[in-house]
Amino acid sequence: MDEQTATEAMDNFTAIWNTYTLEGEVVHWLACSLYAACRKGSTPTVGKGLMEGNCVSLTRILRSSKLSLIQFFSKMRKWADMSNLSQDFRLRMDRLERNFEVSTVIFRKFEPIFMDMFQNPQGAEPPRQPRSRKHRRLPCHISDVFKFCWTLFVYTKGLPPLYRADGHVSSDEPPPCVLERLCELHDGLVVEAKGIKQHYFKPYIQKLFQKQILKGHEELLTEMLDPQNFIDNNKAINREYEEYVLTVGDFDERVFLGADADEEIGTPRKIIQEMTTSQTAAQSQLQQHVEKSGSLAPSTPLTGRVYLKEKDLLVTPVSSATQSVGRLQSMVAGLRTAPSDHLMQIFKSCSRDPTESILARVKTLGQTFKEHYTNDSDDTPGAHIEILYYKILENVIVQETKRLHGRDMSVLLEQDIFHCSLMACCLEVVLFSY
Repeated sequence: MDEQTATEAMDNFTAIWNTYTLEGEVVHWLACSLYAACRKGSTPTVGKGLMEGNCVSLTRILRSSKLSLIQFFSKMRKWADMSNLSQDFRLRMDRLERNFEVSTVIFRKFEPIFMDMFQNPQGAEPPRQPRSRKHRRLPCHISDVFKFCWTLFVYTKGLPPLYRADGHVSSDEPPPCVLERLCELHDGLVVEAKGIKQHYFKPYIQKLFQKQILKGHEELLTEMLDPQNFIDNNKAINREYEEYVLTVGDFDERVFLGADADEEIGTPRKIIQEMTTSQTAAQSQLQQHVEKSGSLAPSTPLTGRVYLKEKDLLVTPVSSATQSVGRLQSMVAGLRTAPSDHLMQIFKSCSRDPTESILARVKTLGQTFKEHYTNDSDDTPGAHIEILYYKILENVIVQETKRLHGRDMSVLLEQDIFHCSLMACCLEVVLFSY
């Protein structure tokens, strides 16, 4: 990354940090500032003038900051508002997010279609290279074919219009094609699929052959997966796609292929697994049993019913209150009506020690409550209120200290409305439990 972009990103981040309260991880907001600064710049090219952006990969920024794509889009919208970014940049981000949503849907459809043609890519490991002096190319593994097909698709769909057909369509009889069968299996439109293949996808592949990016039979557009061609084709397509991603500034759609795809995307996706023969037989037997008996329980004396809870538990106001009190008792077990040692250390670390004011405030509010409710006793709800108050106060202060990276908590702890509101919430919890 060039020094000018890094300096601009840091200056913008510092200005926003001093103006707004940034929630969450600081490095995530720094990634947003970095991406915005990268897309503002331009890079000189050989014979092409200037290129928008500085060729910094969005995927590398997100991986380095451990920020998922979905979180990135959410935080980037907030960053655009705080930084007052241009409308063109906002439109570009909207288009980027729409592309991501479309690609997510396409990839989910791509997996079952691929498994109708090939084996499950989640299956066996690829074969290891033999340890011999003479290097021999091995046939491509099914997982390599899966990644190659997806990368070829995401690269060709992003190519400019000049790669499309020029109106000339060969009158020769087309070779056998599985498009019609795949459309029947996956609710596709045969006419539309064949039109896209003939007028868009086929010209794309022909241009890639002409530019010697792909190797194989140039007339039939075959032999791309043959051992003598596949390794070079795979490297070439990945290299061309990486160049395209850096040039356009789009997200790398190969993120769906990685082992950490769920974390990098931000939402879990279901992995389609191929069922074995034994699993298929077991599912068939279970289906027959359910149809006959109408129950999932096996028809044997040892059904284990004694270990299951009753379907309709008898719920009464007394039992409900007992459960609530039990949960409350477990929350305050082992604690006392005073700040813990850890909380006292936090109070003393503040520039102005709020211990006396907090203790006095709690005593006053507690006394006001007891005067209107009941007499003082260790078994009354009043004691639980104070214990719960100190417990929650400690949790809040600890979390705020982590979020603000050790800033002084004196201002927060001196806010009377904060303590009164927290005490009122604890009061509501305890009274509801009883």
